[in-house]
Amino acid sequence: MQIKSGLRLFVIALSLAGCVDSNSLTQRELENQNRVDAIVSGTLFEHELDSAASYNVRKNGFVVIKFDESVSGKKYTEVVKLLRSNPGIEGVRAEQSGREVCPLRF
Repeated sequence: MQIKSGLRLFVIALSLAGCVDSNSLTQRELENQNRVDAIVSGTLFEHELDSAASYNVRKNGFVVIKFDESVSGKKYTEVVKLLRSNPGIEGVRAEQSGREVCPLRF
């Protein structure tokens, strides 16, 4: 019985270690993510939207941002265009109320 529980704990620990490795970032990815995060947060702050948007920066520098429905279409479009024009940002996917107002073009 003792061997089985020890083996079970070992298997669980091994599984968790695999999850951590697949989600960890390289130093370069972390620096890129932090740099893009600073750009996005600064842009939102400058446009007084820091409390009306939430975002996630992926490790490759791609931004997914969601605007509150209270944000005007003009401000939304202005900020999205500004972020997309920044060469340090890989890309921007933005939505408001569950739909993309400025969809990506391929």
